[in-house]
Amino acid sequence: CGSASGSRVSLRSLAALPAPPCRQSVGAMAGDSDVASCAHCGQPAPLRCSRCRSARFCSPRCQRLCWTSHRSHCIDATAAGEPTAPQSRPQPSLSSAAPASVASVAQGAVFGAGDGARAVAATGRGDEWIRMVGKDAFPGEDAGPPVRDGLEAAQRVCLERGCGGFVFWQGQAFLRARPSAELAANAQNAAAATLWLPASALASARGRASSSFALPASLPELVVEGARPVEKRAGLSEDEMTDRFVHSKPVVLTDAQREWPAQSKWTFEWLGANFGEEEMPVSDLAPFFQQCDRGKIQTVKVSMREYIRYILGQPNGIRSLQKSDEQVFYGNGWCPFMQHDDLLSDVSDRLYCVRDSVPRGDGPARGFNTSLTKVFLGPAGTISRLHHDTYSTHVWLSQIRGRKQFICYAPEDTEHLHCHPEDDYDGRTSLFDPSAPDFNAFPRARNARAFSVVVEEGETVVLPSRWWHWAKSLTPSITLMRNFVNEVNMKDYMQIMERAQRAKAQRK
Repeated sequence: CGSASGSRVSLRSLAALPAPPCRQSVGAMAGDSDVASCAHCGQPAPLRCSRCRSARFCSPRCQRLCWTSHRSHCIDATAAGEPTAPQSRPQPSLSSAAPASVASVAQGAVFGAGDGARAVAATGRGDEWIRMVGKDAFPGEDAGPPVRDGLEAAQRVCLERGCGGFVFWQGQAFLRARPSAELAANAQNAAAATLWLPASALASARGRASSSFALPASLPELVVEGARPVEKRAGLSEDEMTDRFVHSKPVVLTDAQREWPAQSKWTFEWLGANFGEEEMPVSDLAPFFQQCDRGKIQTVKVSMREYIRYILGQPNGIRSLQKSDEQVFYGNGWCPFMQHDDLLSDVSDRLYCVRDSVPRGDGPARGFNTSLTKVFLGPAGTISRLHHDTYSTHVWLSQIRGRKQFICYAPEDTEHLHCHPEDDYDGRTSLFDPSAPDFNAFPRARNARAFSVVVEEGETVVLPSRWWHWAKSLTPSITLMRNFVNEVNMKDYMQIMERAQRAKAQRK
């Protein structure tokens, strides 16, 4: 373990290093070619300038490098009171057209694929869209010549002609005449392609009965034979909490959310109303396991609004894509705090008893810090498969809404868990399922001793570095997650980060 003085020396370079990658984003988005471009380097750009809200960047670094040229436009746009949303977007699927409200969809205002022309004529708008990343359906069955005028034109033509969807590939849209549900059911892997489907057409295909979209409201706690409990505590001091990191002891804090406005404010309806146009990836396998998930994981990009409909069991297009009742879609890739720094005032990226050495502030520190805090949300039944987090980071997960069960294993059980080979980031994963243990396939797992705990709404589980965890939401759930380092794991973190950078440089 690094000493406190050694940690302070390391912190001088900590913020300058790239943040650990979100495991969900590695590989799951392969083939997604129709995203906005960075204003500096031209690479795919998921981030937006928080002041003018129009310029897009792939990273905080590119935003800094572009500031000299972007500054005048940014300041002029803000002073002139220009709209906070851009006038046009390269990926307009969810924000270029005014989407239907949750209430209107819940009341049955959905259109089938064949109703596309009437929907546009009646409402003057298109539809919300679901993007199946890295997918095509019925390749070669093009309904007319490709549309080369961009995504907005492709969406409009698709709806006007009553097509079920289109495939976007190399800057062109290839229309598909078959119904949306048939396209979704026959989607196949296609590198660098994205299958676009109208959400309302997929919803219409399931019927209008609410039972067609319902998901379980609650699930029972799993009984894990021989599992030990995780201690629940309140009022810990920083020294007491640090001692738990030193001795690698997890804990559930019952009072970590005290005075968080999110306790009453953050509901699914509130997220849908305030962040409805946010586009987010949701997947039916989580987190992404790079050793075995390519070609198996189903990742789609949807609006927050559409995903909230899915969670609440309202008419939505996502439910039609579910492969089974047990394999639900999990939104574990939303990183909102870079673009919405005011959202952090509802919660905290620091716990009262936890020493967190990640620097705060503007510039590189801000991008690094906010990248380590994420929001996970989903219906009952979302599962995080067995893994421990990258870069030897500690982690805490706070239940703002709902109940979630964690089954955990200590670092010394790594040898028993049949884990995949260690990657450059010290992330470890395992296909062993503690909820349905198969000891024929994973015989050494008999020797691993599990810990099991249900983290109730308002509680926070804190796991020291390299603690394995498997988690399942027992009710619809909103979780705030934070990776961090302190004096206990700083030395390991820095060594792994530097090793990862060397490996990356060697691959170039």
